[in-house]
Amino acid sequence: MEDSALLARVAAGDERAFELVYERYAPSLLAYAQTLLGERGPAEEALQDTFVAVWRNARTFEGRSTVRTWLFGICRRQALKRLRGRRPDPLPEEHALEVASDAPQPEAVVLARADAAAVAAALATLPPAQREVLELAFAAELSHAEIAQVLGVPVGTVKSRLFNARATLARALPAEVEGASR
Repeated sequence: MEDSALLARVAAGDERAFELVYERYAPSLLAYAQTLLGERGPAEEALQDTFVAVWRNARTFEGRSTVRTWLFGICRRQALKRLRGRRPDPLPEEHALEVASDAPQPEAVVLARADAAAVAAALATLPPAQREVLELAFAAELSHAEIAQVLGVPVGTVKSRLFNARATLARALPAEVEGASR
């Protein structure tokens, strides 16, 4: 069944249609929320709030975007609401002893050689806006136009952020990893 028809059924109170929308989109929305929030717990809460909003507001969907884009927009707002309310917890003094020295630990050396670890580290260096665009483009597989709708920015901004994210990743990745991925 098409997304817009499912959403119309959700608006009419059809719980089964709601379950189908959830099954179809929850995994990618959760991954996106986790990218924004950095932790699974808050991401799950944002996902829950997203679907509460969908249940309550399905009738307000006007079809000016795809259902998928509409859902990602709701999820983004829920995640950002959580980010605004968060303050980093201060670390106890005991953790000062655990601050890494300049010398690499054996585990760090092994992980640095692994492609996945190098890519993850390179991704961590990206500004949040670039990381978010990459997540939407590659993990959620949204088009440039859909990403622009979710973020409320022009398509050109999406393209620019993607270009800059790729360039930053290329500079951050060790030559061995960069060469292996080509």
